[in-house]
Amino acid sequence: MKKTLFISLCLFSALYGCGPKDNTVSYNEETGLTVCHYSNVKDTVDIKLSDLVEDFRIVRFDNSPEAIFTYRTLPTITDHYIGIGITASQPYMLFNSDGKFLCTAGKIGQGPGEYPMSIYDAAIDEQEQRIYLGSFGFLNKIMVYDLKGNFLEDRQIDYELNKPKFELGEDKSLSIIHLPIQRSEESPLVSQYSKEGKLIAQLEEAPYFKVEDYNQEVFAYHNVPDLSFHLTSVDTLYHYIKSENRIVPKFTLDFGAMEEKPIHIYNEIPGYYIAIVFGQGNIFVDKEKQQARYVRLVNDYCGGMKVMLNFKDGWVWRIFEPGYLIKYIQDRMNDSDCTEEDRKKLQSLLDTIDEEDNNIMFLGKLKK
Repeated sequence: MKKTLFISLCLFSALYGCGPKDNTVSYNEETGLTVCHYSNVKDTVDIKLSDLVEDFRIVRFDNSPEAIFTYRTLPTITDHYIGIGITASQPYMLFNSDGKFLCTAGKIGQGPGEYPMSIYDAAIDEQEQRIYLGSFGFLNKIMVYDLKGNFLEDRQIDYELNKPKFELGEDKSLSIIHLPIQRSEESPLVSQYSKEGKLIAQLEEAPYFKVEDYNQEVFAYHNVPDLSFHLTSVDTLYHYIKSENRIVPKFTLDFGAMEEKPIHIYNEIPGYYIAIVFGQGNIFVDKEKQQARYVRLVNDYCGGMKVMLNFKDGWVWRIFEPGYLIKYIQDRMNDSDCTEEDRKKLQSLLDTIDEEDNNIMFLGKLKK
């Protein structure tokens, strides 16, 4: 009888998941908030890049003098274009998806179509043939260009934008979130504009979003349908629901009683929330399984390289200065678990790299 009862309980546990519960994540069904318990995340797993992307390619940027740029940049990526915003010393650069330099958009200055500071974010609309640029701060306008770099208009905003981030909708509307710096004049947290530039909706900032200066950041990486964003002044990843003009909390880390929290950034891709914890690694939270693990991405397209990759605009990417990429390849070839087949792939790639060339980009489109 006892044996029969034990077997029955085991079957019940297997069928209905009543075994030991994963303690890395809690989920609030009422609010939809996923909480990852940082101290409980112990395990590290490998994820193959091919499990996340539907394709992969290597982009070699044009070697012409006007196309040279620093590899430390945050690109804007579409199916046919790659936009590069660098520093206040260089204008915004547009390449095609093969890395061929096409044009610059605007220039450094104070006049129409010019920007006195670095570009903080951009959006590229292939269908409407438009580039939208937002400067680091202190401007109450969005600059609009065509895909040949010609200036079209300064689209005026009725408040000063601070570190703006753009989200281009399928209906060609443009949502803008920015850092709500506390001043005498109020400014919304999020604004929606039609493709013609008409104001659709604005969401006023909540008091807990306000900051005193520019020492906070806005992160929005555009990998999921909603505007997914993280303001460092509020330690939570939010979604902006356009149709309802409201925000909802989606993900955060619980550090418990830790006195000094590590620096971290939140991101999101289909299937996972991601916490980039500086000095520790990247925590992936499986949305379906509600489990959190440290993850090493294994680039099985490139001989099993385990270099860090980034997620933005629905793409996996990383830009390398050629000398650094050579070192990463050589380090991988020296690993004890590098197979002969992997070494052949890596050597073939290594033979095509010249240290004097422009930057090289790993690029793969995320599965939806």
